[in-house]
Amino acid sequence: MSDDSPASSAEKDALALRIHRFIAGIERARRPTNRRESHHVVIALRCLQDGQYAAGQQAMTDAERLAPIPPEAAIRLETNTPVPVHQLRAGLQAILAGEV
Repeated sequence: MSDDSPASSAEKDALALRIHRFIAGIERARRPTNRRESHHVVIALRCLQDGQYAAGQQAMTDAERLAPIPPEAAIRLETNTPVPVHQLRAGLQAILAGEV
């Protein structure tokens, strides 16, 4: 976990806001996530939870650019089914509320 310094707090807030905006954009478009978006946003959420903010920012860049899913992750069955937008939103809210 990260410390609670002002810098890490700002990094956490910036990552959370970026994830929120990405999810909101998909919600506004009223479309489901695709495999690549889902994979990278889930990674960003894990990074947010674990205090790995730079890695989370990279995951969001990958989501925005629809970067390929790494081969080691692409072969897992759970990667075939994208996480629904409402679950991504709920995950973000749970992390920010400290429930995870």
